[in-house]
Amino acid sequence: MDALLASAGPLPPKKHHHHQKGKPSSNYVKKSQPTSHQTIPRADGTSIDPSLHSILSSTRVPTSFHQSNLASGSGSTPIKPDASLNRIQDKKLKSKLTRQDIVQKQNKIDRHDVNEWLNKAISGDKGGIEVDEELGERTWRVKQKEISDSVGMSSRGKKFDLKFEGMGSYKVDYTRNGRHLAIASSKGHIATFDWQAGKLHSEIQLKESIRDIKFLHSEDFYAVAQKKYVFIYDQNGVELHKLKQHIDPTHMEFLPYHYLLATVGHAGYLKYHDTSTGVMLTQIPSHLGSPHSMAQNPHSAIIHLGHANGTMTLWSPNMTTPHVKLLAHRGPVNGIAVDPSESSAGRYVATSGMDGVVKLWDGRMWGKEVRSWHVRNQVTNLGYSGMGMLSVGGKSGVTVYRNLHEGNTQHTPTPYLTLPLPSLTASSVKFCPFDDLLCVGHEKGISSLLVPGSGEPNFDSGEADIYETYSRRRERDVRGLLEKIKPELITLDTDFLGHINESRGGETFEERNSRSYRQLGRLERLRMDGKADEPQALEEEEEDEDGEGQGEKGGETTEKVKRKMKGKGGSTSRYLRKKQKKNIVDNSLLAMKAKVAAQKKAEDTRRKIASGEIVRETGALARFG
Repeated sequence: MDALLASAGPLPPKKHHHHQKGKPSSNYVKKSQPTSHQTIPRADGTSIDPSLHSILSSTRVPTSFHQSNLASGSGSTPIKPDASLNRIQDKKLKSKLTRQDIVQKQNKIDRHDVNEWLNKAISGDKGGIEVDEELGERTWRVKQKEISDSVGMSSRGKKFDLKFEGMGSYKVDYTRNGRHLAIASSKGHIATFDWQAGKLHSEIQLKESIRDIKFLHSEDFYAVAQKKYVFIYDQNGVELHKLKQHIDPTHMEFLPYHYLLATVGHAGYLKYHDTSTGVMLTQIPSHLGSPHSMAQNPHSAIIHLGHANGTMTLWSPNMTTPHVKLLAHRGPVNGIAVDPSESSAGRYVATSGMDGVVKLWDGRMWGKEVRSWHVRNQVTNLGYSGMGMLSVGGKSGVTVYRNLHEGNTQHTPTPYLTLPLPSLTASSVKFCPFDDLLCVGHEKGISSLLVPGSGEPNFDSGEADIYETYSRRRERDVRGLLEKIKPELITLDTDFLGHINESRGGETFEERNSRSYRQLGRLERLRMDGKADEPQALEEEEEDEDGEGQGEKGGETTEKVKRKMKGKGGSTSRYLRKKQKKNIVDNSLLAMKAKVAAQKKAEDTRRKIASGEIVRETGALARFG
């Protein structure tokens, strides 16, 4: 500021204004300001241009170049309203609609620019650690201290360690927006808190063994798999419900779009409980004993179970048998993780076994593995990040891999980061959603580790808002209940939903009702359903029509077939009567009809021989009779 005043020179002397008589005096004096083309003379005889060192050019933009008058950030032509608005005679209505039309077009252009920018950001560099490989530098050699010294203060404060001596191994779980964290030890210690703000919600000591902990639809409620039953607590640590149907639980998963709590215990029963209504939906026996691992696919809500005999099974509440049963390892499957990234869409599944092998599977071809490699330490748990990084937790530390399904899949992948935990075993690993953070639970507490490039940078505030307020959370709870998805829609193939069944002729329910489908005859309905070409259906339809016509002509109604007494062939007749109205070709029914016809033919032959109608051959040619 002093330099500007010095360059401007001395101030011009004040001019004394004399007011004339009869005219009111005023304190306001209008002064002529210099324009951009005028110059100001100085005392030394020189002159300066006031716009030469002015900040006016960077603070004021001509109206024609305002963002609201441009099609985009470039200097293109201004946005023009629709020509049909010129026919409106009312000027007030015309101006209002014109403004709305321009705003809508501008919002559409801005949305296109933002989407284009996001696509470039997603398809481009996703972030991470950059090293010079020509000089022998490797990312897995970078230590946590070097990472924390290189990042900003806000990211440096996210790394923390909570030490609890003698409390057992810890399990961890995040909410969907990644803001709240729940920890539970195997000896009964439970705590939930907002780790970003450092606010503790609840901390209780249950004094019994705990096997798993899981947040429900929000941070207000969480479920705990205790020694005998599953209990639900609120944010203050108050016990709300005791689910006695879930006995000896070992693993839990919560389906946020269906409001279903899925548990599995030592008995091997997979149980689904609706947390919005409190109703036990179903319980399915796996017939494979107590599972060693459990995970869910966030894109299809399919539950993955790892069993002691090395198999992995995929379940849904709609089937009593698994959708897929895969022999994954030669030992117990102790770790399962599903890739939640947008590029994967739930296709890639990672499994680890007691045989020391980690395998990557593709959901489009379960019979063949995409990649497999041996690890030195015994693997205890797996976890996927929002950007597709895989963390392998085991004894003495955690190893993080990235880009596993890219490049040469025949070689052992190079680790991205190694996070040593001397003399400790990682009992639980969980990536924080929308953040470059990995939380590891072990025997001495929990450790939060920085993993650059692991978090999803773009979040949808309608699904998981990291800046969620109290009113916004209440709105999300109500909207989630209103938009709750039925369990019947859980399927392995998500593309199946929304398609029209081809066997119904490709027509919707409304189209079929509009054509009075229920008022049509049976043959017409069969033709509409695409089953009129089956010969058995047509024969049965013709027989029914002939029988009805004869009954009407003769004035007699068909008599009800009486059930025969036991021991006189009643079971076969009842079986045939039950199957004769079936509109499909059943191989077992055809075989039964052929067997009955052969028996009837043999009985007729014996009767005719006994009565003398047929003379039985007794010579050498009798064998050909």
